[in-house]
Amino acid sequence: MKLRRRAHTMVAIALGLSLAAVASSTSSGAAGTATSSTLATVPRLERPAGMVIAPNGVLFIADEQLNQVIARLADGKLLVVAGTGTAGDGGDGGLATDAQLSAPDGLARASDGALYVTDEDSNRVREILLNDKIATFAGDGSKKTGAALAVGTPAARVALSPSAVAVGSGGTVYVASENEIVMVSPVGLISGVVNLATTPGVKLRYGNCDPQALATASGNLFIGCANSEQLIERLASGRYVMIQRLYRPHDYPGIALEAGGAVLIANHESLLGLIDGKSIDLIKLDTFGKKTLVVPSGVAVSANGTIFIDSQYGDGFTSGSALAKVTPAGAPVLLNYWKMS
Repeated sequence: MKLRRRAHTMVAIALGLSLAAVASSTSSGAAGTATSSTLATVPRLERPAGMVIAPNGVLFIADEQLNQVIARLADGKLLVVAGTGTAGDGGDGGLATDAQLSAPDGLARASDGALYVTDEDSNRVREILLNDKIATFAGDGSKKTGAALAVGTPAARVALSPSAVAVGSGGTVYVASENEIVMVSPVGLISGVVNLATTPGVKLRYGNCDPQALATASGNLFIGCANSEQLIERLASGRYVMIQRLYRPHDYPGIALEAGGAVLIANHESLLGLIDGKSIDLIKLDTFGKKTLVVPSGVAVSANGTIFIDSQYGDGFTSGSALAKVTPAGAPVLLNYWKMS
């Protein structure tokens, strides 16, 4: 769904070639270590959260309950690309499918196709490399305390509480950790730290942002604050502005950038398109009815403008997880719905 371009031009998040292991049923991984035909399948998603999409249509989804990163192919098959399903933090240096993850939720993609995963309960950001192996990119496994993070320090040797991750056009990796945004260079060194509670231009409700969603476009960084219910934009100039004061995410709070310049937000029980400070409902809770509740969590958008959402939900009517999309023409389409007992 194309929305009117904002006054200052932005482009969509770069969506290049994804991990080679799931490019097709016959193609091999970058190092020949895996093919999509040898990857394990799962029957359903449980608690889908962060999501990114490749230009070949493959969706990558972090599932907090499965403790895995799942790829959904165009034919609907769900393949495991990282995580054994057992919670933990082991496996660095080996195949991502043999490693342990613990409540992975945030996902971001580098321009070369590598994936960054916020392994929240392990207090780490893991990187799934193009040779299908996994490594710790940031966080030493200990929870963030009040100690300041020094610029130039290896990010893998500091205490973090990562909750979201994004990659800038220059390769800088942004990690949300409590009230801070930690900037990490492509080689893994801390290049900057911003405390949102003390940053000029940011007036947090309750003094606590709790950043749970990040997205980047054209040098701008978008920060979703779950606790203060605000959406903050860091402009390429370095100035911070408040662009929404009624940000109420449900479960995992996804943000994505649409090619026409709209900020797509999983907000409360709707998917919103925010442009020029005005919100447009793109999809609502009742779109699919009470028997198949789809409450947007993670958000991703393809190069042709198709918006994908995942959903994790439970209430007095039903509970389940879902995948859906909104076509460029604005039509909502349910892709998968898994009702829980």
